[in-house]
Amino acid sequence: MRKLQRQLVRAILISSVAGCGFSPGMPGETLTGAGGSSGNTTTGAGGATGNGGGGGIGLSSGGGGDVGLGTGGMSCGQSSTPVMPEPPDILIVQDKSGSMTEQANGCCCGTSGSTMCSGNVNCAGNTDCGANSKWAQVSAAMDTVVMATQANVNWGLIFFASDNACGVNSKPNVAIAGNNYTAISQAYANGTPGSYTPTESAMNAATAYMKTVTDTNPKYLLLATDGLPNCTPGGKNMSDDDSPGATTAVMNAAAAGFNTFVVGIGNTMGETTLNGFATAGGEPQTGSADGNSFYEVNSTADLVTALNKIVGIVASCTIPLTNVPTGQTNVAVSVDDASGKATKVPQDPTNGWSYVTGSTTTIQLNGSYCDGIKAGTYSNVEFVYACAGAAICIDKLANGQCGD
Repeated sequence: MRKLQRQLVRAILISSVAGCGFSPGMPGETLTGAGGSSGNTTTGAGGATGNGGGGGIGLSSGGGGDVGLGTGGMSCGQSSTPVMPEPPDILIVQDKSGSMTEQANGCCCGTSGSTMCSGNVNCAGNTDCGANSKWAQVSAAMDTVVMATQANVNWGLIFFASDNACGVNSKPNVAIAGNNYTAISQAYANGTPGSYTPTESAMNAATAYMKTVTDTNPKYLLLATDGLPNCTPGGKNMSDDDSPGATTAVMNAAAAGFNTFVVGIGNTMGETTLNGFATAGGEPQTGSADGNSFYEVNSTADLVTALNKIVGIVASCTIPLTNVPTGQTNVAVSVDDASGKATKVPQDPTNGWSYVTGSTTTIQLNGSYCDGIKAGTYSNVEFVYACAGAAICIDKLANGQCGD
């Protein structure tokens, strides 16, 4: 009779935990639950419940054959999967006009004597810009930032003009993709400024291309230019002031879902026009010392600072739950703070994490946690899950206790 009782108890235990993937031990065997010690067992009629650390349960059959089960063991144990925010797609729309061979102060190079150039600067004695040209400085800055961020940003590049006049190719020089440093670096290295400034055509081409990029990642344009647009579509001379048309093109890009950051390189002409671009593009700079809505840069270091600020702004707080088992209900999210300590993120749509509306396969970081991801003070986002009822511990202390 007692043997039959033991068999019945064991059968009940197996059926009660099978949904969590347990493999119960034989009578007298104790299994350890993840996050705690094994369940303590007692003998006596009907069996008693033990104190299992981390949810361990100890049961007796009433006849002395003990069975111990840990509710945290096997597939019910706490698991975590690193998850990454969606990398933004950024297409650089780069001015390759002849004025990019000048110095940032507008001084022409490769000339002799006193020459008044676009910056209205007396350039006597400036015969070779070399590394001081705007093109060299922009190339160096893009090289630095794209190399550092290529794992977190999908970069692409389109030059304007694509010829020595006002032409613009319909396809980018470098298509948007991850880990694009080498292709973009080579494109700048091989580029030779020497055209007019067909900004309207370039923005229209950039917008048309971005519409063909079908991933779900956030998408932006980064317009880097050193002067006024001077090519109306089909125009071929410097007398064509196309500021209104270019502004409309920037506005149309934003309406299509592609906001534009505007970088003014060197002692730029047409601050009013560039400020108009920045406002129309939906991403004006705020709080700048010079009061401009565009990012004015006069050196490689200035441009690196501006680009890093822009990358921080566009860093995504939307995170797809890639490689995470579906149907999890007992879940948590953690991030590492600046000291590397794992920190639990509260489930809070205002200041924490939440599921993206209508989805359980994508989450969103909100409030200070999103700000921390953008600023780089939070990193290593993990999605943590366990079976229903099992305690989840994010910050496990040295003594084995949970510090959450």
